[in-house]
Amino acid sequence: MGSVTKTFTAALFADAVTRGEVRPDDPLERALPELAGTPAGAVTLASLAQHRSGLPPLGATAAAGALATTVNLNPYSSTTTAQLLDDARAAAVDPQQPPTYSNFGVALLGTALVRAAGADGYPQLVADRITGPLGMTTTTFGATDAQVPDTAVPGHRDNGRPAPRWVGEGYLPAGSSTFSTVEDLARWAAAQLTGVAPGTAALTPTAQDGPGTSIGWIWVTSEATGSDGARHPYVWHNGGTAGFSSMVALDRDGGRAVVVLGDTTAGVEPVAGTLLFGTPPSDGGAGLLAWAPVAAAALFSLLALRRAVREVALLPIADGLLTAVFGLVLLWNRGPWASVGGWLWGLVLAPAAAALVIAVLRGRDLPLRPPGRSVTAWAGLVLSAALVAVAVWAG
Repeated sequence: MGSVTKTFTAALFADAVTRGEVRPDDPLERALPELAGTPAGAVTLASLAQHRSGLPPLGATAAAGALATTVNLNPYSSTTTAQLLDDARAAAVDPQQPPTYSNFGVALLGTALVRAAGADGYPQLVADRITGPLGMTTTTFGATDAQVPDTAVPGHRDNGRPAPRWVGEGYLPAGSSTFSTVEDLARWAAAQLTGVAPGTAALTPTAQDGPGTSIGWIWVTSEATGSDGARHPYVWHNGGTAGFSSMVALDRDGGRAVVVLGDTTAGVEPVAGTLLFGTPPSDGGAGLLAWAPVAAAALFSLLALRRAVREVALLPIADGLLTAVFGLVLLWNRGPWASVGGWLWGLVLAPAAAALVIAVLRGRDLPLRPPGRSVTAWAGLVLSAALVAVAVWAG
């Protein structure tokens, strides 16, 4: 469920305030004394819950692995709770920073709440105060691979390709690895509407984020235009990890809620909006972007065919073929397979395959290097080979 987990942290915060364990204006170092004297230790719990602490989006350890998210690798696996605190001790705080969504900040907030409650870790605190009392029996956490439930479904990229699973301890309060079901989350959403859930004060806005948007303790309040043409406020949080996307949205005025869980990285927000208010779904232009790999692969395949017909040496032809392979691998990994069949890949492959046949037929009569372009020909071949290797690795 990814960052929908943050709604648990929000509820735990509001509940801890009610219990007198913490106060919104407490500095982080009050619950985590190992941060005393550091910039991070001076930020308030309220600022963490509002994404206004001045902390960066990720701690140094996770930030160092953030590039891995481009190929769906896990940036959080190496951050234990101890490492999270080490990163906090060294973290810079920018008081002039505008509201900045921070997994780092929410992870520290959750860690502080665990410490203030005297609990044995974040999963135990959630079980004691949320999932246990509400009967949410299928919600659990995966700090390690061994803790991933046997019933957990596999995740996928938005084009249907398999995605690796994320686990990790330090960022559990921010949603690095939480497993749940639509039944459990429907129970959670209903408990928000009826006030049965602990910490429902977290839903109440405490700061303005912009026109029509405000934030409470982590929960966001926005407005949507419904099918009736009227503007409707709703409270929500979404989430996403490698292979999964999620959203919980509450229409408090109408007494309705929507839970949407997806086993791909494609965002489910349009689905939630349509279900809740009849809002027409929109991909925001993402559908057109998904066809970019098709255009690139087709262009490279056609250029390879052109080179096979017109070049007077083998190296430029081989360079063109490798570039076509790069485009085909890119298309294989990133193509719009949610909306079109695999026949498209075969169609794009055809010019490259023809280029290969022509290259084989002409190769016996062509020199290896073109006259006067030996260095550039070899450089192009090496670059194309590198691109193929990167595309295969990223896939």
